[in-house]
Amino acid sequence: MKHLITCFLALLLSAIAAQAQFARLQVIHNSPDPTVDVYVNGALTLDNFAFRTATPFINIPAGIPLSVAVAPGSSASVAEAFYTTSLTLENGKTYAVTASGIEGNPTTPFTLIADDNAREGAVNPTKVAINVLHGSPDASPVDVVVRAGDKIVANLAYGQFTPYLEIDPGVYYLDVKPAGLNTIVGTYKADLSALAGGAARVFASGLLGGSPGFGIWAALSDGQVIELPFSPVARVQVIHNSPDPTVDIYANGGLLLDDFAYRNASPFVFAPAGPINIGVALENSLDVNDTLANFQATLVNGGTYVIVANGIVGDPNTPFSLVINANGREQAADTAKTDLTFFHGGADAPNVDIDVIFEKNAYSNDLAYGNFANEYLSVDPGKNDLTLRVAGTQNVVETFRADLSDLKGKGVTIFASGFVGNTPAFGLFAAYPDGSVKELTLTPFARWQVVHNSPEPTVDVYAGQVRLLDNFAFRTATPFLDVPADRTFTVGVALDNSNSAADAVATFPVSLETGKTYEVFASGIVGNAATPFTLIVDPNARENGPASGVDVAVLHGSPNAPNVDVDAVFVANNLIQNLAYGEFTPYLNLAAGKYDLAVREANSPATAASFRADLTSLEGQSAYV
Repeated sequence: MKHLITCFLALLLSAIAAQAQFARLQVIHNSPDPTVDVYVNGALTLDNFAFRTATPFINIPAGIPLSVAVAPGSSASVAEAFYTTSLTLENGKTYAVTASGIEGNPTTPFTLIADDNAREGAVNPTKVAINVLHGSPDASPVDVVVRAGDKIVANLAYGQFTPYLEIDPGVYYLDVKPAGLNTIVGTYKADLSALAGGAARVFASGLLGGSPGFGIWAALSDGQVIELPFSPVARVQVIHNSPDPTVDIYANGGLLLDDFAYRNASPFVFAPAGPINIGVALENSLDVNDTLANFQATLVNGGTYVIVANGIVGDPNTPFSLVINANGREQAADTAKTDLTFFHGGADAPNVDIDVIFEKNAYSNDLAYGNFANEYLSVDPGKNDLTLRVAGTQNVVETFRADLSDLKGKGVTIFASGFVGNTPAFGLFAAYPDGSVKELTLTPFARWQVVHNSPEPTVDVYAGQVRLLDNFAFRTATPFLDVPADRTFTVGVALDNSNSAADAVATFPVSLETGKTYEVFASGIVGNAATPFTLIVDPNARENGPASGVDVAVLHGSPNAPNVDVDAVFVANNLIQNLAYGEFTPYLNLAAGKYDLAVREANSPATAASFRADLTSLEGQSAYV
């Protein structure tokens, strides 16, 4: 390196008289060839420059042509050069020049790859600036993905390099994949913890199908070249769901989790791929020799695992065990969604069917204690409700609310915990990727009745993604039903025989208040601008009637009828006045009996239509007309 500085100093002194212009230059040797000599303007500048080494950045005269020649190591003179080129550096710029390719190979010949936007440090002093060079001559284009993070390189071909990316200092595992595929070729550990404010050029090096073998290296600004070790790893989260004392967890003899309490979870952490022994000891254990139970598993590179400590130590019916979900998710498949799965950890609870309300009925069927649901379900972030039913029946055990508002783009494991008939009491808990655990509350409900009063064909009605009413006919109604409250969901109406909520011809956002009772009328005409299809909602509906008499409310639901007055013949004129289409009355308390109703155009004495309402059998009830 001293020889390098001496030679360039001579060049520098010769240029000072003419101009004081400089560039910054680093040279990296990444050609899988023997050691080389580098000559500049005929002078030996780098003597025996070894593969996978680099110079520091130094000042180089700018604006003058530099003749660069590369010869085999220990050459006698520049006359032995097998490669020559000319470079003229621009004043004020920073260059990284990488020797690449194979001398004598016509497909990937020896060459110099020059980056005239190189960096010696990060713009933000708290970050690390990195770029990536594909320097492996026989490797196809690649993607590079940060494990549990983002893709930082896409379809990078041999000889190409990326712009710089500034990231936080820390330890990163880089998955190298064939471009466009999800197959990991290799995983490499980049420890950038001590590089705040610095920069690194990460480069693929060597040959996939020959020697020297493929690897990933990083050249730092001071000339250090560091190998990123091949490090196959998995991501692992551990959940403590055994109603036993606090425990210590060991992995391959090392303490993984200290004083790990019931209904707690670890964040997702990196664990070496391959065979692993997981040992469980009581808290305050001294070492792995104190473990009470040991379990063997094999972790696959690139895998994501959720491990639940479950069961009761010493109980032969529900013994302590580790249950492993080998298809765990730390991140959602769709960054706009949340992916949830369910684990049945209620030791004395029956097998259950699980409905994720508005998302998927029967998400999981006949799920037994000690098992995960077969799949993750992608749901909208926000408030979601899960109903547990005794397997094979409609008997609801309970409905729980999971507020997943802060889990956009994440995965979550919801687990049943505790005892139905003992302590600790049964409940549902959500284990977040960061290790936090939140207990789910019971779902608040409203009540509603839906009436089809749109003069359209039979329709299908969806709540969220779930078909609520199939082939719902004109002038029919549902009974009053429980509906989750204090959350927003979408009601969609589609023509009958629809396939999914995507077939809806009209959608409406709905939010109901806890404890309230609603009457919902499908009304209007699809495609009619004057009286379009809509939902008419009475938020003060009554399911139960008064102590005496009948409570009756009236809706004007005829799209082409004028405002009306209604007389109860022989009882009361103008019982209802000037009621417009889409309007409804407050409830009227009437004595049980028979009523003749005369309907008139508002303010007209002429009766347009007459109807008999027989309320004789409705004593103590309510009705909507």
